[in-house]
Amino acid sequence: MEHSLLFKKVYGCLLGGALGDALGGPVELWTTEKIRETYGNLDRFVPYDRAPSHHGQFRNEPGVYTDDTRLKHLLCQAIFNAGGKPRPGDIGHVLAGAYHTAPDELHAGFVEEYYLKALWGRDKVIFGGEPTNGAIMANSPLGLICACRPDEAYQLGFDLAFFTDGHAKTAAAMLVAAIAEAMRPNASVESIIEVARSAHLRFARRREGDHWHTTPWRYDPNLKFLDQALEIARRERDVFAIREPLMNLLEWGHLFSESVHTLVVALAMFVAAEGDLRQSIIGAVMYGRDKDSYASVVGALAGALHGADAVPPEWSQPVLAANPDPDMHAYAVQLTKLISADFRQQQANLSDLGALI
Repeated sequence: MEHSLLFKKVYGCLLGGALGDALGGPVELWTTEKIRETYGNLDRFVPYDRAPSHHGQFRNEPGVYTDDTRLKHLLCQAIFNAGGKPRPGDIGHVLAGAYHTAPDELHAGFVEEYYLKALWGRDKVIFGGEPTNGAIMANSPLGLICACRPDEAYQLGFDLAFFTDGHAKTAAAMLVAAIAEAMRPNASVESIIEVARSAHLRFARRREGDHWHTTPWRYDPNLKFLDQALEIARRERDVFAIREPLMNLLEWGHLFSESVHTLVVALAMFVAAEGDLRQSIIGAVMYGRDKDSYASVVGALAGALHGADAVPPEWSQPVLAANPDPDMHAYAVQLTKLISADFRQQQANLSDLGALI
């Protein structure tokens, strides 16, 4: 199983996301100019220069990832407990366990907002009601468990993005659809982008009605900014050249970790780099703002497209050494087994359905 293309793509997705997170984490609050003055275009893991925090790193050595990847691993645990596609209750159960057995204040503080949202539902306005990237930064495993089924993946991503609301939910769902499409053996950069858009539009039309979609003043920030950013990325084909025009395009507000920015920057870097894992991650890190989240999202997407063989050893080894628990390789094996079991069940179901027709 570990030699299968399925496993390599699953492991590539988990590993690519962690690499982007760990590369961008230490310079998350730095300006691009400061990064270049200190490291050049950052292509190696460096230590953190700030204190550990709930939604940052827990340790300061190079290669340590942040809450983006920690939350992703909790979603993996929910998938394992569910034996496949999880429901909100499966995630809530994992969050409860992580909160009530937290070994210290750092671990408890990291999971507290998510756990209390799962517990209180509509009564709890998470992160002050801001459209954060708390769902999109960590939800790539949902695309893996729905591999090659992007519309189903979009729906799952939307349903489980209870950490946020509004266009942050749809941004999260679009990434899950993109990951599911990236798992196809013949996927391409352009097919991934098109599927993410079309899955969003199909669901949005059902949810909102045809009249809303023909209203001239209708505003869909995910599509508005994504389409314009992709024009820039296709024109420039350079992850560094697109930074300034993207900065001019996006509407920057007070919120650092905005969901639309995470989706748009990550996918624009993915297209500008023509899907290259290393270049897309470096471009996301050097972009600025919430760079570890951008790099984590695009790393997961490029890893799902190309597989673990595309990950440079000089990148994977430091991150695996710095973060031995949980074992991402073991997680990838378990996810691969679940996807394979689901495939066999679907084959049996289709065979029985065929006998009825």
